[in-house]
Amino acid sequence: MIKTIPKKKSLQALKKDLDKVFNEYIRLRDQKNGMFKCVSCNTLKPISQMHAGHFYSAGHNSATRWDEDNVHGQCAHCNTFLHGNLLEYQKELIDKIGEKRFFELEVRRHNKSKMFAFEISILIIQYKDKIKKLKS
Repeated sequence: MIKTIPKKKSLQALKKDLDKVFNEYIRLRDQKNGMFKCVSCNTLKPISQMHAGHFYSAGHNSATRWDEDNVHGQCAHCNTFLHGNLLEYQKELIDKIGEKRFFELEVRRHNKSKMFAFEISILIIQYKDKIKKLKS
């Protein structure tokens, strides 16, 4: 029997896969017993209302798209209807990660980031492993 070589995924497909596992990791990291506290409004809500909210938008800041300091559990209302509720997000983010890491994040967001397929594949594997650890 002749085996076919599986097609390589496109860079866009790999990024989509990484978005999925990264966001799942953020949701698991930021919840406790099915609840989470929104990083912006500080309200306790069920995990079903949680988004993986980016402080620096994923679309305009590729260097911080998958940066754990940049992405936190955020309620759908703040993320969607209040466009991130960024003023409150910033206050809570500084409380959560500290001023030093916040300013380092600000510097990192200006970096140019072009990731190759193998780098994205490695991150997918790493986040799948982190998810397993959180679930166990």
